[in-house]
Amino acid sequence: MDTATAQRALQAAQVALQQGRTAAAREVLTPLRKALPREKAVLYLSARLARAEGDPRSAAKLVEKALRASPREAPLWAEYASILDDAGRAAEAVKAYDRALQLEPRLVDAAVDRAVLQIRKLDRPAMIEDLRQIVRDNPSHLRGWRNLAMLEREAFATERAIAAADHVLAAAPGDPPALAIRAFAQFDSGEPSAAYFARACAADPANTGLGIKYAAALHSEGRSVEADRLLDRIIAAQPFNVDALRTQAQLRWEANLDGSPMGGFEQAVRRAGCPPEVWREYARLIERQSGAQAALEVVARSRAALGETRDVALMAAQAACEADDFADREDAFTAIASWKDPGADMLRVRWLARMHRWDELAKLGQRLLRMGLQRDVLPYLSLAWRASDPDRWHWLERDGDFVGTLDIGSRLKDIDALAMHLRSIHRSQRQPLEQSLRGGTQTDGMLFARTAPEITELKAAIEDAVREYLDGLPPRDHKHPWLSLPREIKRFSGAWSVRLQDAGFHVAHIHNLGDVSSACYITLPEMLGKGSEGQDGWLAVGEPPREFGLDWEPVRLIEPVVGKLALFPSWAWHGTRPFTSGERMTVAFDVALR
Repeated sequence: MDTATAQRALQAAQVALQQGRTAAAREVLTPLRKALPREKAVLYLSARLARAEGDPRSAAKLVEKALRASPREAPLWAEYASILDDAGRAAEAVKAYDRALQLEPRLVDAAVDRAVLQIRKLDRPAMIEDLRQIVRDNPSHLRGWRNLAMLEREAFATERAIAAADHVLAAAPGDPPALAIRAFAQFDSGEPSAAYFARACAADPANTGLGIKYAAALHSEGRSVEADRLLDRIIAAQPFNVDALRTQAQLRWEANLDGSPMGGFEQAVRRAGCPPEVWREYARLIERQSGAQAALEVVARSRAALGETRDVALMAAQAACEADDFADREDAFTAIASWKDPGADMLRVRWLARMHRWDELAKLGQRLLRMGLQRDVLPYLSLAWRASDPDRWHWLERDGDFVGTLDIGSRLKDIDALAMHLRSIHRSQRQPLEQSLRGGTQTDGMLFARTAPEITELKAAIEDAVREYLDGLPPRDHKHPWLSLPREIKRFSGAWSVRLQDAGFHVAHIHNLGDVSSACYITLPEMLGKGSEGQDGWLAVGEPPREFGLDWEPVRLIEPVVGKLALFPSWAWHGTRPFTSGERMTVAFDVALR
């Protein structure tokens, strides 16, 4: 093949790749690779083709051949690093980025990608400072600023995220990604954000996820009817969009709107071709709203529509776990026992706990523990060992020694002002559809991402208190599933406020997204503790849920006091005693240590 012909073929392949026509690119590149197997440009475009076709492993091998021919070409090293990242080889990708930047320090895209990779894939949050410096040194590099805005938001640094997004928008006012990040960060801040979402949606009308969050923003501003109508339009265009259906169900429930919260799901499952994921979510949510019998009815309908599939078997087991006649539904769990699937096994774990089949539960639970499912399975292992192996249970729970209380009221300037602010953001009419509280409301989103000074001060006080609590725990024990964890706050994986009123309470539950959980008391009813047992409104840690039929005492009972912060392992069952009347407002959060 002569040089001119090869050059024309390379240009044709490049255009085809730019246009996403992978078949055309392959047709051109196949003879080129046979004719010029060591040509760098052919290898590079072939690597891009392999990457476009979802084969990063082959792409990496092709670039490695090209690098052997041109070992000092910095952009090629940067491309290699990006491909290694796609292939899940993050540590190697960083080394390739390092080599690219050694050869050419002005490759800003490579520097940005290197920082983002380390934050996202290698869990090195401190690298965000490197990214901040990169964009400060390159104010016109908008891609870097977009990445910074996104990562600042993910780290709940809301004000920094807003500033970075605004930097992009100052140079490119219609930039769709920056408009979206700006809207999301505005929502996180706790300030009105619907206008920001309107602008972002106008710039990117095909972005359904943005539209769904727009609905949440409208709801947060008391415009729930408008939010419902917006979701109606999204669902009309995408009737099987699970996120939209779920959001509408939750919104209708919390705002107590006219129409069934499950109306969208009901219409979806009546359509031909309704996918399993819609049926699954419908069954899960209707169990929360109307009970296990309603979920079992949805499962029966899904079986008629989908047949005897794995999805239907999982739905059946999920509903059977919560049914009144759960003991008669062993067939549902026998059907999934041989799968060796963690999700299916966790359903079996819950059913075995309800059945009090402690030896089987302990055996299965320990297998799941070895698989790394500590946060999910420890609550159930605790039940099994408490019933059948007291020594192990005492070793795990340490008789409540992991439960700690600290006073943070003295660390806050004005707890009454904090209470007033929290009341102002409790806007729903009912408790969330999927949460543990009964007779109250819960704030939406990440509380600690809000920028109100009362929240900023509270977060700082809580961070200090959590560090004090961690420092006071027993020595690390590498054999213990919780004491073996690091003793530093990695991140807050959730934070919210709960406002319970007039006999409100929490059912016993656990948190599987954190390692340390909490209750911080902001306001309490005057008559708290005046009930017949003197413990109404108290926090019970280590008391099993009622549905397990276990008359066991909690390992610790915590008397609420304004300004008190209670901390305990996230896998510990915890709930509250009902109280007669008044307001009980708390802040709760989960801390991830890993």
